[in-house]
Amino acid sequence: MTDPANGLALLLCDAHPDRLHAAFLLAAGALALDRPVLVFATGPAAAALCRDASSVFHLDEEERLAERGVATLATLRDALVLMEAELMVCETGLRRIAREESDLLDGVKVVGIPTFLDRAQGRQIVSF
Repeated sequence: MTDPANGLALLLCDAHPDRLHAAFLLAAGALALDRPVLVFATGPAAAALCRDASSVFHLDEEERLAERGVATLATLRDALVLMEAELMVCETGLRRIAREESDLLDGVKVVGIPTFLDRAQGRQIVSF
């Protein structure tokens, strides 16, 4: 297991596309530098780790980003999966958005706050 001491733990609370984009961009950058990354999504942000994330990945904004040569939310999220970020969704957050575990991307774990805090120990925590 990679030493979490130089890693990041991202707490995603807001589903605003700009905040999600910044979070995913930061996570992808850290992973590219071989820093371990834990992403924990709760509340509305939990939708960003669902297979159908259309409620937070707005098609028109995704198209605008792509036209400008900017990585889209979908592209960045795919990069996080490929670079093996540890992805977690808050059990309560998932219930708040009326989604089920079966709606999540493969590999996303449903956990509670205590598990996130335990896994985040020693990492820099950044909230979005």
